[in-house]
Amino acid sequence: MLIFVQIRVTAQRKYDLRFLFRRYVLIVVDVLLILTALFLYIRFFHPSALQSYHTFYDNLLWVVMIVTLWFIYSYIFNLYKLSNVDRARLTIRNTVLTAALTGLTYLFIPYLSPTLPYSRTPAFVLIGAMVVLVLLWRLCYAVFLKHPILNKKALVVGAGYTGREIVRTLLQDPAIYHKTAYKIYGFIDDDPAKTGKEYDGLKVLGKSDMLLKYAKRLDVNEIILAVPEREDISAELYATLINLEHSGIQLMQATDIYEEQTGKVMIKKKGETYHITNPFSIVHKDNFYALLNRVINIICALLAGVVFILVLPFVWLGNLISSRGPLFYSQDRVGENNKPFSIIKFRTMIVDAEKHTGPKFADRNDPRITRIGNILRKTRLDELPQCWNILRGDINLIGPRPERDFFVQELSKQIPFFSLRSAVKPGLTGWAQVNYHYANNFDDTLVKLQYDMYYIKHRSLYLDMVIILKTIGVMIKFKGT
Repeated sequence: MLIFVQIRVTAQRKYDLRFLFRRYVLIVVDVLLILTALFLYIRFFHPSALQSYHTFYDNLLWVVMIVTLWFIYSYIFNLYKLSNVDRARLTIRNTVLTAALTGLTYLFIPYLSPTLPYSRTPAFVLIGAMVVLVLLWRLCYAVFLKHPILNKKALVVGAGYTGREIVRTLLQDPAIYHKTAYKIYGFIDDDPAKTGKEYDGLKVLGKSDMLLKYAKRLDVNEIILAVPEREDISAELYATLINLEHSGIQLMQATDIYEEQTGKVMIKKKGETYHITNPFSIVHKDNFYALLNRVINIICALLAGVVFILVLPFVWLGNLISSRGPLFYSQDRVGENNKPFSIIKFRTMIVDAEKHTGPKFADRNDPRITRIGNILRKTRLDELPQCWNILRGDINLIGPRPERDFFVQELSKQIPFFSLRSAVKPGLTGWAQVNYHYANNFDDTLVKLQYDMYYIKHRSLYLDMVIILKTIGVMIKFKGT
């Protein structure tokens, strides 16, 4: 166990040519092209902006603002999701949307952008220049993305569940493969019964005494450790791993790669029971984060309350037309530390929706959902009344969605650690909600639980901001669940 911890400490991420091309070159060139479009706009249609009475500080603000807007909208429209880069239709659509919204928003922000021109033409020139320049660059980038030098060559130590799952994730998930471009040559495993066997198309090359030989012969860049956390590592394997690391080969834990690339915690099934493959340190306590998070929650809840007041008349009218009945809907949910509370939402289903069926998961096209309810769900506006729950401290803005006690009890029978979700305060929106669709069966619930476990383990202000941006994207694209 001690040996394994030491290996984890010394295994640091190293920046290489693959990472550079797949992430930073794309970002840097995008920024340069956006600034080029801005310069052309100012130079030919707004020449007064370059006069001496505009200071360097003014010009710097203009640059920072347009780049900031670009990254906000590009994140919302997944412009930097590398699996989409070589999909021409999707790239064109997302680039046009990002450039158009960036340009329009930028031109209407006072003081932080050049003053509006008298003619409408320059606005179209700014947007058009961004679209054309970035699209041409991204078509070239899609060619570089597939270049052989960008493959990351690796061996997996351990051909058990964890090893096979990381192989399936890295090689068979298109989004992750395009992002990481792993070329995995095979497994190394000390179980003699596995030597020579194939799992998911990859062969078990030999035992750990062959690891150094294969690593050198195949010129691998990375060794992926898929050995269970509590399993002893032999002295020979430990020595080999140290030698490989000293020679510049990266050592990475399979569960860390899985969490980083999928945003989920890996779960495996033994018999009829589910287990977390890397169970230690799931819940972290951070008093500073908790205090700052509470302040942010109160501010956001008050702002949401203003939106709630503005939206209320329209929801009432839609409710009156499409499905008369109570405007609001309350339901008992399980909160932090299994403490029950009553959640309040705009009613989106027919009255007495569960009268004849009892508690059941909602489907994406559930016939019980009203016409106005469907709109409210897709835009997430049905959640607005929960600003009261946030102010009361029942829930946070971000966290695992609070579940009903009936489902908690049922799911806990099959997944013993399901109650871990209540170790933190539930949220209005969450990591599972922005990454996965409706959970209308056990398998979907299990996937969402993996996302929730990831959030509980890695929650931070940065991750909360990512979830907020993704939630805005869900609302804009009408993909709410």
